Amino acid sequence: MNAKRPLLFFASILFLVSLACNAFAGNTEPALELPPPLVTAEPGATSVSGLAPTATLSSDAPVSSTAVPGSATVSILVDLNIRSGPGVAYDRIGFFTKGATVPALGRDPASGWWLVQCPPNISAAQCWISGGPQYTQPNNAAGVPVAPAPPTHTPIPTNTPEPTAEADTAVTRSAFVAYVDDDGLWVQPLDVGTDPPVPAGDAANIVSDPAIQQILISPDGRRLAYLSRAGEANTLHVVNVDGSGQTTLVNAADLPVPEDAGSVAPLINDIAWLPDGRTLAFNSSLINLAGPGAGPALDLYTVTVGGEMTAVFPPGSGGATFAISPDGRQVIFGLPESVVRANIDGTGIETVIEFEFINTASEYTYSPAAQWLTDGSAAYVAIPSADPWVVGADAALYRIPVGDTAVEIGSVLGNTLFNPVQWTANGDKLAYVQIVSSRRPSDQALTLADGDGQNPVSYRVGGQLFLHGWNPAGTQFLYAGNGFYAVGQPGESPVEIVIPVGTAGMAWLNNDSFVTANGSGGVWNLSSSNLSGEATTLATANINFIQFDVWAP
Repeated sequence: MNAKRPLLFFASILFLVSLACNAFAGNTEPALELPPPLVTAEPGATSVSGLAPTATLSSDAPVSSTAVPGSATVSILVDLNIRSGPGVAYDRIGFFTKGATVPALGRDPASGWWLVQCPPNISAAQCWISGGPQYTQPNNAAGVPVAPAPPTHTPIPTNTPEPTAEADTAVTRSAFVAYVDDDGLWVQPLDVGTDPPVPAGDAANIVSDPAIQQILISPDGRRLAYLSRAGEANTLHVVNVDGSGQTTLVNAADLPVPEDAGSVAPLINDIAWLPDGRTLAFNSSLINLAGPGAGPALDLYTVTVGGEMTAVFPPGSGGATFAISPDGRQVIFGLPESVVRANIDGTGIETVIEFEFINTASEYTYSPAAQWLTDGSAAYVAIPSADPWVVGADAALYRIPVGDTAVEIGSVLGNTLFNPVQWTANGDKLAYVQIVSSRRPSDQALTLADGDGQNPVSYRVGGQLFLHGWNPAGTQFLYAGNGFYAVGQPGESPVEIVIPVGTAGMAWLNNDSFVTANGSGGVWNLSSSNLSGEATTLATANINFIQFDVWAP
């Protein structure tokens, strides 16, 4: 089954264009029955589960040294939260660093958490740590007594459960579109057996939150991740598609900030699911609290649906953009003057491409974004000229094979600064929107070419064109312009649908059908269409800027 990539929402595009004119609170340390995290932190990575906003994982973090040889102890395998009770419903009161050994005083058999002696800097004499084998290792602790759990004073969050076989079957049978309006997050089931697809029952409001800003369906279609914004902070959440298991995974206010960063606040930026459907990757940006402006924190985190977060690439060691391989093992970072490849566990970091700093004619700093082929054999990336505004500017095309050296395979003409090159799933063709004239950036041309940039063809000329991507087979592509949206096909005339409003996004359901969001003035219409342009209304959303994602078996 294929999960569709998240849409580049209209609000984000307007933001970037305006720049061109002018710039942990994990919910759970899993109990013993949960599987270990997908990744293991290597040296230089910090494993965190809901790091308190004021905590820093430094070498002088509290470590107990009162354990008596031969007595019952627990070894700390990762940097680990200390809580007032056996579970995440209890307050975080400190943390142990990796390598500590602490006296074991008891155990809660229900959760498997250990009651241990607190470090000297915590006023309490006894405290609790997770008993998961990926976090702690008992020593001579088989005979410790049962320790009663203290009462909680905060609600116990609901962890995302693994779907039952019956629920899993129901999910995999039905396609759906998830979207946001001023009531929160909605899921509309679809019948993809019709042409075009039609609603399969009523839409369900699964999350009531008017501040949702970004949504992303897991590869298996079981869950939705979403960002919600409040003031200068945002939070990352996960919820099952039926509305159950709603969990807050990360609060941006809890992310670390470099000491020399000044008056800034972290904000979760891009999110992506790993192939297991149980782990999310995300990076962050730093918002200037003393004035306008923001910049990437150059980091990368992973967090499981159980809330276990890992700073795989702490601030300054990641990239401004990231692309994770289809098997979830590698990540490619884009930076202002280089492209970097690494393993998702934080090892094997290497620079694969270096280039000159790119003039954006604004405060916005450009970093390229890589695109992986579906089979995971290689990633492709296009890098604009150092000055993309001059006549004759082009973009160099690179292929980055797994485990091998990056190779420059060709180039495409024109300014691609705000309209990235998009390849088909197997890399044999590409499409992009180039700015034709630096004097009139609204003059644009949708251009097709072979995957190495050879045999370019100007397919459509117009103003404010936007490419929405190839279908999985690489036979058709979606794009939109002023007053229309369209299905294009190499060597064939496009099917253009004239509309009196704007197009905020388009996404493929499969090779033959897609979903489009059209509207204006705070009212958006979601519709499904086929390759002939026939359309069926799926839902109407009342919100300033629509955002949605789609999934089909």
